[in-house]
Amino acid sequence: MCVGFRLEFAKVGRLVTNELRVARAPTREAGDWNHLAVGNPEWASAMETVARVGAIASSSGSPGERAATAVEELRTLVPFDAVEVGIKNPLTDDLTLLTGEGYSEDVLEGLHSRAFVDLMYSLDLPNTGRPTRMKDLPGDPLDNWAVSDMLLPAGYREGMTMALRTSDGRFVGAINLSTSSAEHPSDLAKDAIAQLCVALGNMVDPGQSARWISMLLGSGSMAIGLAADGETIALPGLVGHHLLSRDSELIRVAQRSSVRGTGGSFMWPDDDDWYKVRVVPCRGDDHLASVVSLDSTDIGPLTRRELEVLTLAAEGLSNHEIAQALVVSDRTVATHVEHVLDKLEAPNRAAAASYALREGLILGKVDRRDVTTSAGRRG
Repeated sequence: MCVGFRLEFAKVGRLVTNELRVARAPTREAGDWNHLAVGNPEWASAMETVARVGAIASSSGSPGERAATAVEELRTLVPFDAVEVGIKNPLTDDLTLLTGEGYSEDVLEGLHSRAFVDLMYSLDLPNTGRPTRMKDLPGDPLDNWAVSDMLLPAGYREGMTMALRTSDGRFVGAINLSTSSAEHPSDLAKDAIAQLCVALGNMVDPGQSARWISMLLGSGSMAIGLAADGETIALPGLVGHHLLSRDSELIRVAQRSSVRGTGGSFMWPDDDDWYKVRVVPCRGDDHLASVVSLDSTDIGPLTRRELEVLTLAAEGLSNHEIAQALVVSDRTVATHVEHVLDKLEAPNRAAAASYALREGLILGKVDRRDVTTSAGRRG
């Protein structure tokens, strides 16, 4: 946002911030209903809405159709001016619009940007599934770029973001609601919508079928299906690659993730090229266990050796253990770790490891001299 607009907007921003400060109250954990009497009619109505949305989420129909019907039901809880449900694309990890109304293209672009996903992670939303409003944000809401540069200029004075998680804890999407009134969403509405995190997450989960995953990946993407017994299965509209052949070492590594049902992503070299591999579990297909996709990429500022060190550090190995695994000195490993922290702008090893696992910035395999088998951990 330009400086001139910031100056013009500052007065409105201060007024809205004051409203948020007045409205700000000690927050409760999602699902804390102790402040409500069981006989409270508002509570009963909210629970009826939760039940209806839960039924819609588990019904038949496409994810988009169910999502559109579900968010319309949420109007009884929040008189929103705009709403959208985004699905986390298994190929790019960006959010892609599933259904919504009211938001401009510019706001949707911001809500689906990697910067917004990173903001969600910084607030721990993907790990907790807890809805967060403007008034719930730490510090001054205007210090949050999504509020000051995107939502308030668009006329929204309150709202809520909730990361959608599946029953097994995977972050698969997000729902955003925005209102022109600072009074909504209420505490009651926030707590009620929190109960729907998993139901909505399971509804939009790209792992529910290979067909849904194939649609998200897009025609021409490099991907293959894996059966429970490890057999590879060609998927309509998706192309193959020699790394995705049945006897490929990459497929053997991916199969271990598939068997665990956890999925994940990792890096894989092929001569002078690098690929990001993603293993997406399929929970709605009897004949398919997962889809393995391949996308050309690079390892950014890291060298291959630094990537090996980072991978082993993410496995929990100490510097000395990494040195033994790679047959180098402890001092050499310490230097590599320093370079990794500097290049990733991470404050410590734990932060670097967490980032690497989340971003798939680890090797699918590391050639270790201290063990007879070699396979890196996948995030």
